Amino acid sequence: KGKAPPVGAYVTLRARLAPPLAPVRPGGYDFARDLYFQHIGASGFVLGAINVAEPPVKPSRWLQVSAVIQGMRDAIDARIRSVLEGDTGAIASALITGKRDAISRPVQEALYVSSLAHVLSISGYHMALVAGVVFFVCRALLALILGLANLRPIKKWAAVAALLAAGFYLVLSGAEVATQRAFIMTAIVLVGVIADRAALTLRNLAIAAFVVLAITPEAVMHPSFQMSFAATLALVAAYERGLPWTIAAADTSLGARAALWGGRELVALILASLVAGLATAPFAAFHFHRIAPYGVLANLLAMPIVSIWVMPSGLLGLVLAPFGFDGALWRFMGQGIEWMVAVAVWVAHESTVLAAH
Repeated sequence: KGKAPPVGAYVTLRARLAPPLAPVRPGGYDFARDLYFQHIGASGFVLGAINVAEPPVKPSRWLQVSAVIQGMRDAIDARIRSVLEGDTGAIASALITGKRDAISRPVQEALYVSSLAHVLSISGYHMALVAGVVFFVCRALLALILGLANLRPIKKWAAVAALLAAGFYLVLSGAEVATQRAFIMTAIVLVGVIADRAALTLRNLAIAAFVVLAITPEAVMHPSFQMSFAATLALVAAYERGLPWTIAAADTSLGARAALWGGRELVALILASLVAGLATAPFAAFHFHRIAPYGVLANLLAMPIVSIWVMPSGLLGLVLAPFGFDGALWRFMGQGIEWMVAVAVWVAHESTVLAAH
């Protein structure tokens, strides 16, 4: 650790290479298949030092862009880790940059057992929060300018800003399959806002699936693709075909409307956790040989904090990082993450006790 050369560097080294590993058990994870699609023909161990040398040819434009993006991710990761230590800093970095390699094994296990590991995989939830926060803030600020709000389509302008922010988040987070799917669906929704069309439909989920498979057809075999699309399919179907929501009339008292809004939000959160959990449970059982009996409870306790505390703080910290005013926001974000980890550890402990009995 700490000895890796910068991304895009040309290196010389001595190594012992071997063919990619076959599955360790029938039907197990196939290292060779995944490495094939990554254009990697061997793996092994470095013997001795890694020396950075002058490249024999000029790096391609794609490699230069990739090096710049990775350098940006590393700089943000280092900035977060300088403020937050341990698993709190590692999780904060995972939510912003997609780098999940520094989270300790016990915390990772607790997140998986409690069904909160989806927080670490940047997907629809994170993309919706990023786009939603940017859309809301931009539209609210534009609405303060009375003449502009009356004469110009500020809602569409806010949608364009949200689309650009979602695209930047896609690139910054490493553009994994779940993130690609989330960006495509978010982009469709925002383009629908720009075109004055409703966009949250099963048809658009199918479009996102076709686009992802056209880019990376091997993704259909991965748990990330299967669980991400299964959860989204179930949520969109429940939203379209589910129980009708009680809507407060305009003449209802303010207190009644507030109570009804809070009740609807609570019921929606419970149903979303239940629907997504049931949809992904078969895939989790097949790929990881585990289920999360207290997953709904863990999500109910942790996800509101992630939505209204952790992610908005992280986004604002990311915006203010170039100006050096981000330290307090990372610490504020870390307090919310500590709550989420505490919930995960408690639920994992209760799940273990339940399994023992």
